[in-house]
Amino acid sequence: MAQTITGASVKLFIAGVLYPEAQSISWAIDYGEDAIYGVDSPFPQEIRQTRISVQGSVSGIRVKVSGGIQSRSALTLIKDSLQAPYVSIQIKDRSTDEVLLFVPQAKITNQSSSVSAKGILQLSFQFKGIIPYEANDLA
Repeated sequence: MAQTITGASVKLFIAGVLYPEAQSISWAIDYGEDAIYGVDSPFPQEIRQTRISVQGSVSGIRVKVSGGIQSRSALTLIKDSLQAPYVSIQIKDRSTDEVLLFVPQAKITNQSSSVSAKGILQLSFQFKGIIPYEANDLA
């Protein structure tokens, strides 16, 4: 019988290092399929691939004295942001070690934080990547 993948069994690696503070991960791959229309035709003649892109977001908590995502080598210091290198993003199933998504070249595009008076500091960030690999791409 097939087993489902649960959120608790998913782990996130940023630049090859486990990021255990992640509580929610989402990603989307756009395969860039566009319709090509003929002259005076309301129906597409064919569908062609243009540009493939991958992006995602991660939400989690901020641990005291952790340095946030900067300390995970996901972001450089603000003064070095123009020379910021790419980082890898890898999402794996904890029980089978199956790679759900691997993006060898990604950049953190933004981050946000929020906290309430009696709450936990929540940290969220988004990423964009160059080439998305899924399990069968790596087999």
